Amino acid sequence: MAASSPLTDLDGTSTPASFHTAADSPNAADTTNITSPDHEDNQKPKYYKCKEIPHVLKQSCQIHLEEQMYLPAIDLLGSLLSDAGERQQTDKPVRVPPPAQIALLGTLTIHPAYTSRAPEQANLDIAGESREYLRTLLNKVGPINADFRTAFSFRQGQSGGRWARRNSREFNSPGESDGGGSIGSFSEADNIESKWSGNDHSIWRRSSDFWSVLGWAFRCSTTHPHRWVHWKAWLDFMIECLEKDWDERLAQDQANFQAEINSSSDSRSEAKCQYPLLQQSLFVQYVDDLRRDRKRVLHEVIRALLAFADDENSADNTYYREVFNKEIALHTDKSNKRKHSHMTAVDLEKDQFGDYLEDWDDPVTDDDDKTDAFHTPHLPSARTGRRSKGRPKSTPFSKPGKAFDVSPTATPNPLRVTDSLADSIPLRLRLFRLISGCAFYLPPDILCKTHELYDLFTSRLKSLPLPCFELFLSLDHVDHALPHYIYVSLFRCVAQSFTPRNAPQPEDVDPEADADHAISQTMLKECFLPYPAKTVTVEDNAKFSLVLESMAWCLFQSGSVDDFDGLKWAVEKGIEEREKKIKKGNGRGGAAMTAAEKMGRQVLERSAASLRAFVDAVEATSFAEDGVRGTGDEMDEDSILVSSP
Repeated sequence: MAASSPLTDLDGTSTPASFHTAADSPNAADTTNITSPDHEDNQKPKYYKCKEIPHVLKQSCQIHLEEQMYLPAIDLLGSLLSDAGERQQTDKPVRVPPPAQIALLGTLTIHPAYTSRAPEQANLDIAGESREYLRTLLNKVGPINADFRTAFSFRQGQSGGRWARRNSREFNSPGESDGGGSIGSFSEADNIESKWSGNDHSIWRRSSDFWSVLGWAFRCSTTHPHRWVHWKAWLDFMIECLEKDWDERLAQDQANFQAEINSSSDSRSEAKCQYPLLQQSLFVQYVDDLRRDRKRVLHEVIRALLAFADDENSADNTYYREVFNKEIALHTDKSNKRKHSHMTAVDLEKDQFGDYLEDWDDPVTDDDDKTDAFHTPHLPSARTGRRSKGRPKSTPFSKPGKAFDVSPTATPNPLRVTDSLADSIPLRLRLFRLISGCAFYLPPDILCKTHELYDLFTSRLKSLPLPCFELFLSLDHVDHALPHYIYVSLFRCVAQSFTPRNAPQPEDVDPEADADHAISQTMLKECFLPYPAKTVTVEDNAKFSLVLESMAWCLFQSGSVDDFDGLKWAVEKGIEEREKKIKKGNGRGGAAMTAAEKMGRQVLERSAASLRAFVDAVEATSFAEDGVRGTGDEMDEDSILVSSP
């Protein structure tokens, strides 16, 4: 009897049947009362206790930030985190800045004036130091204690006073943390009176929601690699913040629910956790921003998640625009540099300061107003590689400058995956894990039902070009970007969307594994491996073969395959059937194959070789196990360890 995969026993499998509803859930809990889950006496707490920095230091940091003396302010804040070892022993709380100052540092990490358009090295240092401080704060204090939910909220078009009033309603806790909760709301006095607060330079006010920023960042991964370098670092930090905020709240909800059950006298075996703290997470807040703007939440989320993964979506080009003004422009030295030979005399009594203020340029405001301070990299037209007639010169398609032209010089090829696009895949999958968790744990009115998410994501995933489709299904991302059980659910959904109608249904072949939306050896060899795709196109059959390949190796890594003869027949039968299927679609009167068809055939051949290698690995493992059982001797480790190609 075929062994089912141990993956079927994992908790949290994405199935509609196991979906938690919250029709009778209590009101959402106040985020300020969140504490870390209980720890054993011999274990260190995950995050340090915290409270807001003293008023004098807070005012000092605020003055430094308002005067754009960023490095001294960051050094001061960083010094408050440096003696973590002493705080661990004395149980002293870590001092953290108010959300307004954290929000400003979040802008400095990505603004072009301090990254791609930095006029000097000091600006790059400011961005790097800001990012390092925020990551240290995240790792030591945690996203809940540091109140990143307040600091990183998007509020396009809102004034400082409105921002303060909104947060005072939602975060009306005391000023000090009790060791695990949010540090509370910030008053209007905490707003930083500079170009970074209350105007269009803050990233939190340049966009209406996180998903529009995400879409633009992924656009940079395909067309503006000089900006993608910085957006990648920003997204990596933001996703880590979302993940830790989500995981901390989920653990606390589960711990509170378990404690409630243990303390209850009556039997509550049918009770379900409603996850009230999880509904107050930063990720859910970003989802609520879409509902606030009356957008189709699920479609907007999936659209941003897969934005520009196909390199040719013209609709996304107009939908996701620059976050910052003239963002893709690059800084160039001005020709009218300061001439020391023409310095004016200094006379402080007559208010003559020489050239101290004459040629000083603000890297933010001046660059936005002067076109000679920077140039725009060249981006060709999508069809001809030339600028279209009538397109204004002020658009991102304007004439390139003399140097630093790092944008593509040709139309992006959907059949070629660039390094930047490949770098974006793990980030997309990490976000999909949060989206899947939101659909699974929380009520469907927040985002959607689980099966709706997987149906839409599968539909969009199938439409991607073959190289990008292959990257999404690569087992290299398992556990690093996406847990095993989510990958298994995704494999099942994608595979079933390709299988023909005459293939047996998984619920008929292996009802137990199907109930958990898992994969098993029996299901693989009877429902998927022996069949071609439902269509005759080379690309669809190649994609189907890639899915089967990933499913087979995933099952092999779980140690749940032993039917060598049955799997060998199913693999060879499927390879033969897919070859027959694509030959039916080649009746075009001898027309030459397109580039996509050539690539599809190459992928089919490579995938077929990998499936045959999978069968050989099963045979080698079965032979090794039989030898150990027959002789009692230990086998050489190299003879039984077979890895995926």
